[in-house]
Amino acid sequence: MYINGKNSVLEAIRAGERVEKVYFLFGAQTEGLGAIRNAAKQAGIPCTTLDRSTFRDLEKKANLKTKSQGVIARINPILFVDIEDVVTLAWETGRTPLVAALDGITDPRNLGAILRSAECAGLSGVVFSKAHSSGVNDVAVKTSAGAAHFVPISRVRSITETLTNLKEMGMQVIGLDASGEKNYTDIDLTEPTVVVVGSEGEGMDPHVAAVCDQLVSIPLKGSISSLNASVAAGIVFFEALRQRG
Repeated sequence: MYINGKNSVLEAIRAGERVEKVYFLFGAQTEGLGAIRNAAKQAGIPCTTLDRSTFRDLEKKANLKTKSQGVIARINPILFVDIEDVVTLAWETGRTPLVAALDGITDPRNLGAILRSAECAGLSGVVFSKAHSSGVNDVAVKTSAGAAHFVPISRVRSITETLTNLKEMGMQVIGLDASGEKNYTDIDLTEPTVVVVGSEGEGMDPHVAAVCDQLVSIPLKGSISSLNASVAAGIVFFEALRQRG
């Protein structure tokens, strides 16, 4: 797997991810490349500088979807975790678990933005399904500004089954839905909580919605009837942070 962009590469190195090698574009003047070189040197990660033609060939080989900013790193894929283990660890360390469950987020930029908000708001972890979801590719990693290397991520076969298991572990499941009768601020998010975020276009699958204890909405005052999935998720994540003090 390859990642690109100065923030993504630097945070991957700082997070102790298994970065195998860093490639720089010869002559690139992007601010921050020096910090990446220093961090890689301290971590014992080999670096090489490529001429423009060779660097462009690497970009094509890596199938990158975003601008490289003069740096590309070859990295082992994101290591996924077991979400039940994440929740158990939160309890064992005296923290109240807060998890995001993503149902059908297919846009890697939305996934990356949600991961960034989740990390900044201190979520215990993020879980999404293997099918009908964006993978944690270079676009998602770059959009997350490195958060993909810090927030625990779980990939599961069935979101419905996972939500059922988490409920059995004592967590309430709150689904974000424009038709939800309760305002998101009316929910006690100091309780162990799973926040379910539906797909960008169709929202939550009916089977997933049926597992939720509550469907909540975010009041809107404008002419547009819905928010971007990552924006809606961030609003609720930080409401939980506010309630938890």
